[in-house]
Amino acid sequence: MAVMWPRTLPPDVTGNMLRSTECEVFRRLEAVLDDSFVVFYSRPWLGLKPDGEEIDGECDFIVAHAELGMLTLEVKGGAVAHDPRTDRWTSRDRWKVTHNIKNPVQQARSAKHELLRKLHASPHWKSRRIRARHGVVLPHSSAPPGDLGADMPQRIFCFVERFEDGLRDWILERFGDTPPDEGRTKELGRDGVQALEKTLAKPFQLRTPLGTVLSRDDAALQVLTQQQFHILRAIEAVPRAAISGGAGTGKTVLAMEEARRCAESGLRTLFVCYNRGLATETRRRLKDGSPVTVMTFHELCADMARRAGIPRPEGIPDRQLFEEIWPELLMQAFERLPDERYDAIIVDEGQDFLPLWWTAVESGLDPDGGGLFRIFYDNNQRVYASAIKLPEDVDLVPIRLTLNLRNTRRIHELVRQHYTGHEIEAVGPEGVEVHWIKADTPDALAQRISDCVARLNSLERVPPDDIAVLVANEAAIDKIAPGNRLGEFRTARCDEQSEGRIVVDSIRRFKGLERPVVVIAATPETVIDKELPYVALSRARTHLVVAGPDKILTRIRDATAA
Repeated sequence: MAVMWPRTLPPDVTGNMLRSTECEVFRRLEAVLDDSFVVFYSRPWLGLKPDGEEIDGECDFIVAHAELGMLTLEVKGGAVAHDPRTDRWTSRDRWKVTHNIKNPVQQARSAKHELLRKLHASPHWKSRRIRARHGVVLPHSSAPPGDLGADMPQRIFCFVERFEDGLRDWILERFGDTPPDEGRTKELGRDGVQALEKTLAKPFQLRTPLGTVLSRDDAALQVLTQQQFHILRAIEAVPRAAISGGAGTGKTVLAMEEARRCAESGLRTLFVCYNRGLATETRRRLKDGSPVTVMTFHELCADMARRAGIPRPEGIPDRQLFEEIWPELLMQAFERLPDERYDAIIVDEGQDFLPLWWTAVESGLDPDGGGLFRIFYDNNQRVYASAIKLPEDVDLVPIRLTLNLRNTRRIHELVRQHYTGHEIEAVGPEGVEVHWIKADTPDALAQRISDCVARLNSLERVPPDDIAVLVANEAAIDKIAPGNRLGEFRTARCDEQSEGRIVVDSIRRFKGLERPVVVIAATPETVIDKELPYVALSRARTHLVVAGPDKILTRIRDATAA
């Protein structure tokens, strides 16, 4: 049997009626020729006209033999006809339908000359004159009594009579005897056959940069997120409502959208959260719409106290100040400035609010206004069970978000190890696998993360501002990115302008935010508090990298065993 390229015909070829004749010739060549012949099927080529214009073509079959040379074959099925007056070629199929076809002799001849040029240009072969022939196989057409034209002698055609009974002999005849050129024509040789294989059947594998894959996944997630907006319409008539869901269920996106809608309807609207980074991001996203006041809870307390002329307390421990004193001052400020109250208050990160804070926030609702109060909170019982104490009557009608719209399914499967609560289904794309990087020492961890980020940007084409590197605490930031540099990249904190820069920040400060790609510096401090791995892992939308000592990686992989 001949050596065939490809070894077998793919289903899309064998199942294509338009290629049935080529499949017939493929199987016949494979059967009648021995393994000293190499046959290439359907090899496209690209050449140039004399003026430099590109031309492309395809040769149905190329038969190569180390001693005999190279033979290009064009195949035409059906009953073939040629009208010399118009130079029109046609083929009539089994259903008596006539089709215009290209000149098969010209196709075979052009392929021969173009492949000779490519062969002579090949670095795998020493250029020399070889025997090269062309021919046309017409397996359904009978032989005419004589030649078809001056440049179309009958011998270059294989008609049905010889195709069925003498294809091998016809091929040998087409190669012919040694040309009478005093030995100038040489054998194709094994190196010539190998050069043809490298030219016509060279395997290759092109990479799709990870950044391209992640962009497609991210686009799919962005479309999914907006499908949650119907929930806001469903609760329009409910003045006080709490909306719960695990990480990735779209709480913050919904909270922002609710704030935007309230403001556009003319309501004086306050968006309040716990983290400064989230407040900064929310201001950025809402800046082009109707005005929404966006503040962290403690920014709101300080701002209202200042405007009400209430001095900042001195000599009070920070914890008492933040947990007790500031909320009291906020209530006093709204009491002094009733006109500064709001028609609608939207709270995000509600699981981080203390009971006294709810009283303080609600004091900012105008009793004569819209009275709209929305709380979005994470209901992960594994992390926040003892912390969630909502105001009375906001969750009389439980509203649960049950779809993970932020993370790919692979990331979701890891995050769910750290979640206990109502069932959440991942509906986004499958995504790429989570990447685990072993690094046993602090120096090794910093170097591995630097190398990872460099690879993501240079080889995988992920923009720097699509990447966030999260660490356990403030002290670890300088170890990973000393001098606001991570390798060759400039870095920023999550509440700073990060365009063109990689965010490097603590997990707590990044809470409520997200990036397409998140790299976690997993240290022992990362797993001391159950909240940290849960928050960190869920920040990545499309690609998650976790680097650290093997023992820590194991604990993060399987939180149920921790």
